[in-house]
Amino acid sequence: MKKINTFLTILILFFTVSFSAQEKENIKLTIAVKDVNNNPVPGAVILIDNVKQKRVANSAGYFKVKLDKTPKEITAYSPLFGVKKVAYSGKNNIIINLVNGNKDFVSSTTNTKVGGAIQFRDIYDYLRGKVAGVNVSVGNIITIRGNNSINGNNTPLYILNGVQVGEETFANIVPTTIISVKVLKGPETAVYGMRGAAGVIEVKTSIE
Repeated sequence: MKKINTFLTILILFFTVSFSAQEKENIKLTIAVKDVNNNPVPGAVILIDNVKQKRVANSAGYFKVKLDKTPKEITAYSPLFGVKKVAYSGKNNIIINLVNGNKDFVSSTTNTKVGGAIQFRDIYDYLRGKVAGVNVSVGNIITIRGNNSINGNNTPLYILNGVQVGEETFANIVPTTIISVKVLKGPETAVYGMRGAAGVIEVKTSIE
């Protein structure tokens, strides 16, 4: 009798553990965000069941996430390419093509724009709207206020994630990926030597 009771106890525990394991799902999703021409959309904001995720799509437009329950819908948003919401179909690899349309995305859960950086179309808009001490003139020419280079070149030095970059790379920074922006001028630029004579703009993003 004792053996039977022990067997029944083990059997009950087995089914309890099995049921719990089935109840808590482990879903791995890979989301590729692309434009109408199938080009990647880096920095796209991802929402799962109207919950904004902490990370954004990487430089290749990919976003990976692990979920413990099945989602109902997935939303991708870019201030340049618009927004698209798709129903989850059970696939682990999802492609979302954004079509230029509604760019003024409002979350249905909070009734506010998702993320402060989303309102900026590009890095130049971001600098105009959020960074003090920087002038962005016609033609997206950037200068740092109160800073004049002794060699006549007033273009600041651009540092992206600790690496010096050119204007073309700097122009392609997606506002939604920005973690911080720091503007240096005068003695603060000493660490960069003559390269920082016209000032330095240090940008840190979530895309390395």
